Amino acid sequence: MLTLNSWFGIFVTSLLISDVIGLRLTTVRIPTYKFRGESALLECHYELNGQRKVRESKSYGGNLRHHAYQTNYLEPFEEEEKLYSIKWYKDNEEFYRYVPSASQPIKSYKIEGIRVDPNHSDGTKVFLRGLTLKSSGVYRCEISAEAPSFNSVQGAGRMEVIYVPKDGPHISDGGRQIFQNGDTMELNCTSGRSYPATTLQWYLNDEPVTDPDSIIHYPSVQNQHGLITTFLGLSMVVNHRHFIDGTMRINCIENLSGIAWRSGKESIVQWGQPSTDSRFAMLLGAVLLAPALAPAFGTGTTALGCRALLLLLLLIELYARRKHSLGSALAQIGAVDKTV
Repeated sequence: MLTLNSWFGIFVTSLLISDVIGLRLTTVRIPTYKFRGESALLECHYELNGQRKVRESKSYGGNLRHHAYQTNYLEPFEEEEKLYSIKWYKDNEEFYRYVPSASQPIKSYKIEGIRVDPNHSDGTKVFLRGLTLKSSGVYRCEISAEAPSFNSVQGAGRMEVIYVPKDGPHISDGGRQIFQNGDTMELNCTSGRSYPATTLQWYLNDEPVTDPDSIIHYPSVQNQHGLITTFLGLSMVVNHRHFIDGTMRINCIENLSGIAWRSGKESIVQWGQPSTDSRFAMLLGAVLLAPALAPAFGTGTTALGCRALLLLLLLIELYARRKHSLGSALAQIGAVDKTV
């Protein structure tokens, strides 16, 4: 006679647990940086697998004494999973769609900064031509499957379109390149137009200027095309330690973050003696003050000789200044003749 325990021992139980292996995103390729005017290839690769992983667990027993075992194998779906669509978005706005079952599989939408080349685009890639600054943004691909899973996967990445300055930074020094001990040197550096904004750095004799009191930051300016100009000032008191063999080299370097691009401009500053204007002013003052200083020189020929000497030095200075001005004028005339 079979008891209840015997029936449990004869009864066979089976349990099937299925793990669906369906749509899977394998690779998303989106360029990080591109130059304005270039093309860009966006890629989104996936796998569609119409299989499911089955784990079968069976138990047998008699009189509640039993043993168990497990097996794993792959069993195909009755109907394999199919691709429904691939969509591309820029900043969450759709610009490209691929639906293989449609009469016209490829469809693109107009978005500022996006120009799709349909001849080089398909279900795994999108080819963009003529990138502009408006092409910068976050790109996302979304892949959807049909029945039986209706799964959806997506991947994203950011692309930045860069405009490199056509010319390097410019240093303005107010026309002064000779300084003495204790003079205040003020310079301004202006970057070329770029996108994104460049960073500027001052260098003194190949060493970076790090004193915050010497560096003046100005706000950047953006023009109507989105290009940015950056400014950086330098103000410092000059002393003899800044000069090497009478010369101080000042560089302004601009960099574009994220890419290996760098440009610079150098300015040469000389250690100078008192200028001709200073000498002329001192001599003229001495001549004008000579009558008041006559008692200090004494009377007679001594005082007269001192005044005559000062006047002679003043005339020599005037002659030197006139000769220098004449030489500069002749040089300019010669340069004009050569251009004509």
